[in-house]
Amino acid sequence: MTALLAILCIILIAVVAVQIGKVTELASKIRGEEDSQERSNRTTSRWLLIFMVLFLVFCIVSAYYYKNYMLGYGPHESASAHGKSLDKMFNITVIVTGIVFFITHIALFWFSYKYRQRKDGKAIFLPHNNTLEVVWTVIPAVVMTFLVVGGLDAWNDVMADVGTDEDVIEIEAMGYQFAWQLRYPGPDGKLGSRDFRLTSGTNPVGQDWTDESNLDDIHPGEIVLPVGKKVRVRILARDVLHDFYLPQFRVKMDAVPGMPTYFVFTPEKTTEQYRQELRKYAEYQVPDPNDPEKQLWENFNYELACAELCGTGHWSMRRLVRIVSEEEYKDWLDQQQSYYMTAIHQTENDPWPIDGKLPSIVSQSRKQEFTTLLDGALNASTPEDRTFVLKYVTFETGSAELTEMSKAYEMANVIEAMKENTALVIGLGGHTDNTGDADANMLLSQQRAEAVKDYLVANGIDAGRLVANGYGQNDPIADNGTEKGREQNRRTAFTVLAGGQAITTVAPAAEEAAPAGE
Repeated sequence: MTALLAILCIILIAVVAVQIGKVTELASKIRGEEDSQERSNRTTSRWLLIFMVLFLVFCIVSAYYYKNYMLGYGPHESASAHGKSLDKMFNITVIVTGIVFFITHIALFWFSYKYRQRKDGKAIFLPHNNTLEVVWTVIPAVVMTFLVVGGLDAWNDVMADVGTDEDVIEIEAMGYQFAWQLRYPGPDGKLGSRDFRLTSGTNPVGQDWTDESNLDDIHPGEIVLPVGKKVRVRILARDVLHDFYLPQFRVKMDAVPGMPTYFVFTPEKTTEQYRQELRKYAEYQVPDPNDPEKQLWENFNYELACAELCGTGHWSMRRLVRIVSEEEYKDWLDQQQSYYMTAIHQTENDPWPIDGKLPSIVSQSRKQEFTTLLDGALNASTPEDRTFVLKYVTFETGSAELTEMSKAYEMANVIEAMKENTALVIGLGGHTDNTGDADANMLLSQQRAEAVKDYLVANGIDAGRLVANGYGQNDPIADNGTEKGREQNRRTAFTVLAGGQAITTVAPAAEEAAPAGE
């Protein structure tokens, strides 16, 4: 038993000796790895310092190199009045955050170098430091206070709405997938009312056509504004969230479905003035990739974009924006046509006449049309050109009774013209289509011409200045084989017999005269 215990003790001692050897060998390896790790840490920390220098130099150089492409710098100073305050606020923010950026990055990489792992390194136990806590709490709080107060001041200035008595242009922009629907007021200077429930393919904005303020509104394909004039933009969305963005004017406002927003700004640089600013910089004196025959500055245009990711076609929500002189703006506005008059008038979507009345825009348009035709007839050198059709003189079906609409508008224009030009002698020619009996049509046409004459006489026009003749179906001006042609053939013609600028002969007696060209 004693021998067995002795053997076991010897074996145990051998095992312990082996293990001690292994531990010694392992400790030796660890000490070598620690030395290797220390060398690696020292090398890495040095490369981090080099990276810090290169990175900060790159930030400075790249910012300087691209400054003329960035909003607020080089040629891209704000093109609007309020934009200057926003640019100032951003510049202050860039300076403050730039200082913090450099300090934090220098500290980050310096600490990585200075406090790298070392064999003889010893950590400092620093549970709390009141001074440090106060410094890193108070300084950011003070800086943020100034930034927030400055931001609120700029916000209150930029987002102020217009006063009721201010001279301002108000336009409307409705975002939808994927375009902008623009609306300008007409000569009345007012945008008409709208209701989203009225939106349709022919009424993209949902305008209420019974509101006369809508009837002269225009739907242009671009934004054109006069320089130096305050503009208020109504901003709407028809489907999803969009964003009305005019970068050069520092205009950016969400277009929210069901919640109208607005933005007020005053453009201070015309498109041409902005181009001339770009022209001063070499970056823009290079060929335009899309138009090599011109330089970049020559092809510059302001544009309206959507700054919200509104769907797959988001990229296509672009509208041209032109800032022009007051005179150019007025010329452009005069060339625009009312959306109602070009797309709604006399279609199934037109609610007029209402209560037997026409809107003023229609009556004025008809009056202008009549005046233009009359002036042409008065100055015509040939008998054929002295005749035109009174398009809006109509009769009750199958009779010679003038409609009330004819009396209220077209006949009123004829009466006014006859009273203003007392030397004017006219012929009134009645015409029908070829439907029905020819003799009956001849009689009806004569009766209708007489009815027009009688109405003029009843309203103060001397009967000696009027000649009425019926021509029935004998002088068609369109194909009687179509409904449209027959409608054109049912007409009352107006012919200048005397009183015109190019007419030197006196008209024959009323009983014998016939309208020229009939």
